[in-house]
Amino acid sequence: MIGRRTATAPIMGTVMSIAAPGDTDPDLFAAAAEAAFACLRHADEVFSPFKADSPVSLIRDGVLRVAGLGDHPEGARIQEILDLCHALKTESGGAFDAWAVGDPPAFDPCGAVKGWAAERASAVLTAHGLTGHTIGAGGDVRVRGGAGDRPWRVGIADPHRPGRVLAVAELADGAVATSGTAERGAHVWDPRTGRPASGLLQVSVIGPSLTWADGYATAAMALGPQAYDWLTDLAERTGYEGLVVDRASRMRWTPRMARFIPALAP
Repeated sequence: MIGRRTATAPIMGTVMSIAAPGDTDPDLFAAAAEAAFACLRHADEVFSPFKADSPVSLIRDGVLRVAGLGDHPEGARIQEILDLCHALKTESGGAFDAWAVGDPPAFDPCGAVKGWAAERASAVLTAHGLTGHTIGAGGDVRVRGGAGDRPWRVGIADPHRPGRVLAVAELADGAVATSGTAERGAHVWDPRTGRPASGLLQVSVIGPSLTWADGYATAAMALGPQAYDWLTDLAERTGYEGLVVDRASRMRWTPRMARFIPALAP
């Protein structure tokens, strides 16, 4: 494969990026990328807690009632996110709680929305004929179709050494989600303490869907010292593998992470 075709756009407070093999038809790539970016922009309009008139802000402020979502034009999508947030809260024992973010606690589903939106945008790329691609949303990446005859290689940032790579994941179809404090500070809220999570420096989760990988990574950050045991149990039940970095530079990974990151093989 010679080079890549790439496109970027600032959306959801980060840089969204799309890449495809260099031999991809340029018109097909441009049309698919614009459709995917439009999907992400629409998700931002609906779910951004920073836009005063977004449905999420209206729910937070008590203007839009959850019971009335059936009459809202975006009701089905909002309910999908509410269901996802409920599932993540249950799965994490309350470490992920979209209704208890900030001080005072308020409704903010951002910890689930970005991965969900990027997963949907990846499906849009596929529907437009871009079957081999990557889509990056900050520290989260969804890949499909491989890079020609090879898997995609996704770098995981080293939180202790800015600009360096901690590990490289190899996968043809799947997702890598990373949540941490190195770039955005302590932005993940631990609803159990009512304070920002500070026990870990970074968590990466790899699995089939960016929707779940992103949510699991956020929940693990909130769990702090309990994250490794939780991720190990999660891997046994779901196949999503985790990599944890603490503030003392110690790195731990779930037993079968080497199938995604060959360098971690014993």
